[in-house]
Amino acid sequence: MKRAGHFFFAFIPLLLSIGLQFLIVFFAMGVSGLIESIWYTATAEGDIYTVLNDLNLLWVDQDFNMNVMVCYAVVSIVVFGLWYYMRYDGNYLPRVRTTFHPLSVLGIVILTPGTQFLTSYIISFVSSLFPSWLEHYMDLLETSGIDSTLTVALFLYSVLLGPISEELIFRGVTMRQLEKCMPFWGANLMQALLFGIFHMNMLQGVYACCLGILLGYLCKKGGSIYHSILLHILFNFWATAISQFIDIGDSVFAFLFWFLFSLALTGAGIAVFTVGIRRCRAVPVSVDMEEEDAKE
Repeated sequence: MKRAGHFFFAFIPLLLSIGLQFLIVFFAMGVSGLIESIWYTATAEGDIYTVLNDLNLLWVDQDFNMNVMVCYAVVSIVVFGLWYYMRYDGNYLPRVRTTFHPLSVLGIVILTPGTQFLTSYIISFVSSLFPSWLEHYMDLLETSGIDSTLTVALFLYSVLLGPISEELIFRGVTMRQLEKCMPFWGANLMQALLFGIFHMNMLQGVYACCLGILLGYLCKKGGSIYHSILLHILFNFWATAISQFIDIGDSVFAFLFWFLFSLALTGAGIAVFTVGIRRCRAVPVSVDMEEEDAKE
């Protein structure tokens, strides 16, 4: 019975994150509506129809929506960061020598292009089976402004704030909660499924689920959420700022070459990361470190 309670409680972070999104969207709409109404009242220009028309244009504006998502990400980081820290003993100041190693960081860097290329193959395969999913996905990117010119708000949300908030929600809180009622492999798979559902569209949900499994592995294997945060940030940075400059071609040879290359990169990245983590754990805890812990 207690395990069932832990299991169902693991859905709360997903529901809360979705609720926060709606709450912040409605709050932004309310504030903008109030400001717009006061402005037209003070200037005595236009009528209620003018106000509604201007608000409608504002609420579908890509910059407005992206700024709202930035606000959501900030609130989400605060809420789930405190939750992770207070409920699951999240360690925000890990020992650098025993947590990070040049090889573990290099492994994550190698994983970035590998997972990006594999993601493109997943998208191509799934969209060939379900073309409507691709159409819905492209519409979502257009309305959200993610496929538009790189702006400060887009960079902040997609590359920095979004990855941090999502890691805290799914690898920080959700996965740790699920580990109370099931082995790691089950908890990792379940949090990845919830991570896919969080993206609210089938195509993105499929590859987000696949990526979520890897992110969960890095978080668990590395013993720190900073590992999954780093890969998530680099993954989104590649998708946002680098992928548009890379053309892998459309020939059969190019298809097979880049597919095998992405598999090799991903495998090599995991191997290098694992070696780096092993070397981190081989570092003896010095007397200075123990004294530092005692002071904390």
